[in-house]
Amino acid sequence: MLKEKGKFIVIYGINNIGKSTQVKMLVEALRQRGTEAESIKYPIYDLAPTGPRVNRILREESETGIYEIELQKIYAQNRMDFEPQLTQWLDKGTWVVAEDYTGTGIAWGWTKGASLEELEKINEGLLKEDIAILLDGEPFRQAKEANHIHEQQEHWMQECRQKHLELAKRYGWSVVNANLLKDEVHEKIWEIVKEIGLSS
Repeated sequence: MLKEKGKFIVIYGINNIGKSTQVKMLVEALRQRGTEAESIKYPIYDLAPTGPRVNRILREESETGIYEIELQKIYAQNRMDFEPQLTQWLDKGTWVVAEDYTGTGIAWGWTKGASLEELEKINEGLLKEDIAILLDGEPFRQAKEANHIHEQQEHWMQECRQKHLELAKRYGWSVVNANLLKDEVHEKIWEIVKEIGLSS
C-alpha cells in the first residue's frame, strides 16, 4: 500500500508578524499527533548560489541597481532549486510547513513596482501549496531587523500588507488575525489545517 502523500502548508504575512513562531507551533502540533513534519523558511539562504546572493542583496544592499523583477527571478530560482528536497519529503508522507513562498515574492515584487502578471509568470512552474494561511495584523516592533532593507521602509511594509490581503482574495488563502495571543492564533491555524484532511 502506497503511503499517503504529505501536505504542503505555507504561512504568509509581512515581516515581524509572528510567522516563525506559528510555523514552529504547527510543526510541534503535527508531530504530537504522530504526523511526520518538517519546517522550512524561504528563501533558503544556505542554498547556493541563489540563497547567499539574496541575503547579500537584502542585508548588505549589494547590487543596489538590480531591477525588482530580476530580484524576484532569483527568489523563484531559489524555490525551484529546493523543490527536489520539498518533493522528496512530501512523497514519503512528510508534512512540510513553510514560512513564506511564492506569494511572498509576488506580494513584495508587486509592492516594489513589478507587474503582477509577470510575477505570476515567473512563479507558475513551482509546486503549489495545499493550503495557504495569511497572518494579517500590525507587525511586532520588537522583532524588527536593523539591517534588513524591507523592514526599514514603513511605507513598503504597509503597502505589502495590503498586497498580501489582495492576494489572499485572489488565491483563496485563509486569513488569521496575527495580533491575537499566540496560542489563539495557533488554534485558528490548527482549525484550518484540520479541514484539509487530518484524521481525528
